[in-house]
Amino acid sequence: MPGYYNDKCSIGPFPFHSLASYFCTPNGRFSKIDLTYFRNFCNLNNFNKFKQMKIKILLVAFGMINLVFTQTACDKNDDSSDDKSGISWIVCSGAEGNKAVYYVSNSGDDDNDGLSESSAFKTIAKALSTVNPGGTIKIIPGVYNESIGIQSCGSLSSAITIEGYNGVPVLDGENKKTIGLFFNKSNNYIIRNLKIINYTDIGIGFSTGSNLVLTNLEIAENGHAVQLKDWELEGYGINIDYSDNIRVSDCEVYRNGPEPQIVPDYIMGTGISSYSNTNIIISNNISYDNIGGGILVEDSYEVIVEGNEVYGNDLDATVDEWWDGGLWVDGGANVIVRNNNFHDNKGPGIEISDEDKQNPTGYELSNNVSTGNYFGIFIWNFGTNDWPDESIIKKSGNNFTGNSRQDVWIVDWY
Repeated sequence: MPGYYNDKCSIGPFPFHSLASYFCTPNGRFSKIDLTYFRNFCNLNNFNKFKQMKIKILLVAFGMINLVFTQTACDKNDDSSDDKSGISWIVCSGAEGNKAVYYVSNSGDDDNDGLSESSAFKTIAKALSTVNPGGTIKIIPGVYNESIGIQSCGSLSSAITIEGYNGVPVLDGENKKTIGLFFNKSNNYIIRNLKIINYTDIGIGFSTGSNLVLTNLEIAENGHAVQLKDWELEGYGINIDYSDNIRVSDCEVYRNGPEPQIVPDYIMGTGISSYSNTNIIISNNISYDNIGGGILVEDSYEVIVEGNEVYGNDLDATVDEWWDGGLWVDGGANVIVRNNNFHDNKGPGIEISDEDKQNPTGYELSNNVSTGNYFGIFIWNFGTNDWPDESIIKKSGNNFTGNSRQDVWIVDWY
């Protein structure tokens, strides 16, 4: 669920879904700094192991102050660091080059050239550090126990394709590794025909990038026991934030999210999560039996959610009668939800809210079926106990019947 917490500065709520970092200055004031690069790249506590550089940061919080903040840059190849993420980070120049096809096989060797099945690389990480924009990585079926972070890679002009070859290879985190694949400030990837399982935090993540296609993926059993506490995660199958031009289609996403739920907060995970994205299509996926929502669209703009089947998700957040949704749409604008089937969810099949009172407009609901859930549709924080104005939610051809508690539940403020 879109959750909130009070930080050490006691200045109010901040969203769990942001990977940006918040910290308190010595006088208790609040500052926001985009530390995504450093946090994802190394353990910031290991000051003695890294080169230091000074960054001048302009802090804005209850007034303006200047601070010279000593930050760290780390050596990504320093195996002696105490980074507990277990992620192998890859940094790319993004330069255009040879658009070759590279192969990866369990029987390969990273000293090979990777240019044929017989001379395949052994690891996906090696292939990702070698491939150029416009190139392709073909992964031969097998089990790959890797956790890979891709930093500042790709090019807007040519896509990099990562795909299973002659079958479906498996990325398995063994319930120890944090994330299967994580792309930060990277562009233009097509990822298909893979199975990603058993990562403690996220199956696949994409942050602050453009042009991503995820298709024909099986994403399961991830996010059960989050380790990256500083990343403010809840446990996801697919997590995409602060990005644009995204397509997630024809994926099977199931049994993701914290297990057991985290008490006393009852934090919920999500099968497919979109936070603060623009131009995203989520279509023809199956999202089921997640501990938390099937699909979350939060603070996102120009969105199409179409042709998905969402069922069997455990949406009971318990605290103060909070509910997650089979599909939860919160904030943002111009979100089209059509031709989806939401059934047998333990909570609302569809949930639409304005949690932060952003006054969203342009929601469209058409030809959706939401039945067999606790609630067919749950709408709240639009200041009315009836359907909001058509400028906010336009509806046609939907079936919200046969739900066990209430078919249409609308609350003015919640």
